[in-house]
Amino acid sequence: MTISVNGEQKTFEAESISVEELLERLGYKEGFAVALNMTFVLNTTYHETIIKDGDALDILAPVQGG
Repeated sequence: MTISVNGEQKTFEAESISVEELLERLGYKEGFAVALNMTFVLNTTYHETIIKDGDALDILAPVQGG
C-alpha cells in the first residue's frame, strides 16, 4: 500500500492500517492533529480509522503565537 504522509509517498506492506498504528510506526506521540483525505480525524477514533492504499494523511503540529 502506498499513501501520502505530509506530501511524501510512503509504502507499507499492509493493505490497510489504522491511524493509530501508522502514527506509532512513524514515532508520533502527542500534540498534533491528523487529517485523512483533508478531513480531520478525532484522536479518540485513531484506533478505528483505517487508512487505505492511495489515501493522503496530513499530520499537523499546533502553532502558538499572538
